[in-house]
Amino acid sequence: MNANLFRKIETITFLLITIWGVVQGQVTVFYIIYLFWAQELVRTVVNSIVLNRKEGNTAAVYHQMKGSFFLLFLYVIFIVVLFGIILNWDNLDLLKINLRILLLRNTYFNINMVLFGVQYYLYLRYNGLNHADIKAFNRSHLILHISIVIAGVIQMAVVKQYPAYFSGKELWGSALVVLPFLLLKIWLGRK
Repeated sequence: MNANLFRKIETITFLLITIWGVVQGQVTVFYIIYLFWAQELVRTVVNSIVLNRKEGNTAAVYHQMKGSFFLLFLYVIFIVVLFGIILNWDNLDLLKINLRILLLRNTYFNINMVLFGVQYYLYLRYNGLNHADIKAFNRSHLILHISIVIAGVIQMAVVKQYPAYFSGKELWGSALVVLPFLLLKIWLGRK
């Protein structure tokens, strides 16, 4: 499974499961951002383990991975506090969905993560570790970073202004919110 094929399979899987979650009213801005973060956490942890086994527990390995973990730590605090709670404080339906996602009680999120883990394991098994994935700011961090900015704009400009359309029961609101992230994932997945 080469890198290009892996990205295509990952993107198609992500799209199908996320679209099905939108149809079921279980996808929010937090869902997407937290999913991108969780996928990057899995990628970083697995890369750390593989690199540690391959090169031993050296200072160089520790130094390489420390930057990625620090960024992920900052991102998760920001994502959970801002997108998971504060920006949805007045919308109890979205807050419930976000809490279920955070507690791993959202079926679509969980399926996405399990399939991502399997796909990434197979990718590493057949291709080995790509040192470009180890950098503190790689392609996945870029997707996450851009997604956070887009999510902030969407959440503050759209969701806050029209809360009735983003209750988890209204499909078009969720579809509109998720669309930029799906397009971003497709576009950066092709690069």
